[in-house]
Amino acid sequence: MKAGESDPGILVVIQPETTATEAEVEITFPAGFTVDVSCTVNTANLPDGVTALPSSGSLACAGASQTVSITNVSDLTVSQKYGVNIATGVDLHASAGEYLVTVETLTSGAATIDLTELSTRVITDDQIVITATTPPSFNFTLSANSDTFISDLDINSVVSSNGVSITLVTNGSNGWVAFMRSANQSLDSSLTGDTIPTVGTVNDNATTTLTTGNDEYVVDCDLTTDSVDPDSGTVTIDADYNHAGVDGGGTLASTHQLLASADGPTDSDVITLVARATIDELTQAADDYTDTLTVVGAGNF
Repeated sequence: MKAGESDPGILVVIQPETTATEAEVEITFPAGFTVDVSCTVNTANLPDGVTALPSSGSLACAGASQTVSITNVSDLTVSQKYGVNIATGVDLHASAGEYLVTVETLTSGAATIDLTELSTRVITDDQIVITATTPPSFNFTLSANSDTFISDLDINSVVSSNGVSITLVTNGSNGWVAFMRSANQSLDSSLTGDTIPTVGTVNDNATTTLTTGNDEYVVDCDLTTDSVDPDSGTVTIDADYNHAGVDGGGTLASTHQLLASADGPTDSDVITLVARATIDELTQAADDYTDTLTVVGAGNF
């Protein structure tokens, strides 16, 4: 309906009133509409209740002056609605307004059977632009705010904690990042003043395997869930905390260190932090060895 639109696709629906043998349909447009000599028609995507204009072979279309002639039409049934699309060959009037169009059915001898004049409207713009905003979102949740080792620390083995999981959800197109820092960089006992220090080197792109019989403490970051949604990103655990096995992990630091990241949005990525430690023969007995880890994250928009 947009003024001046070229080949907009014009749907014509006719309903015969007179019993006769139809062979042609003509649509005549007023001056200002452009009708090409060559035009095309089809019967695709018609409205409900409208039957495709039948053909004795295949519908043919030709333009002359202001009239589009559709030929090879088969006989029509009175009161049945028939539809045909003028796909190409007609350009709408350049000026918005109301215009009268004539539609008629004809016999094979070009005698008029039914004829009607209808009003059509050309408007300045026939489109509605829909706009919407999806707000940025980021969710970061911890499965618990405390963790404990699964058994007492031992000079003969590396003992792991139960672990705390971090679940991340974001629509950030570039994914998310997560960081961690340690309050003490060691497990400290206020009762004895003794410490179990972290080992290894910060930011060396490697984890440390603990040596039993020594005072050593690290934290490992494990990938628990990488969303399988095809639109989600891929999670990467930073090499400083991505330990293979249950006998080591990453060095603790007083400043935030990268734990993991993802390169696209996610409906649920999960990483799990597991503390690991071993002790020597002189580590003093106490039940208050502790450290506090602070974990933070952000969506990458």
